[in-house]
Amino acid sequence: KRYKCSYCCKSFAKPSALTPHIYTHTGEKPFQCHIPGCYKRFAVISNLRRHFKVHQPKKE
Repeated sequence: KRYKCSYCCKSFAKPSALTPHIYTHTGEKPFQCHIPGCYKRFAVISNLRRHFKVHQPKKE
């Protein structure tokens, strides 16, 4: 079974792939950085994980 986007009819093999795609149409960003003072939000959780690197001290 394929899961079809109701906005553009693109289809996906898994509903877990369809959900973040739909966020590109709605602008929803449900994943928020929890670091105090940082208010960045992301539609894709992997982008949030990558963002956390900006809060880590730089290695010399």
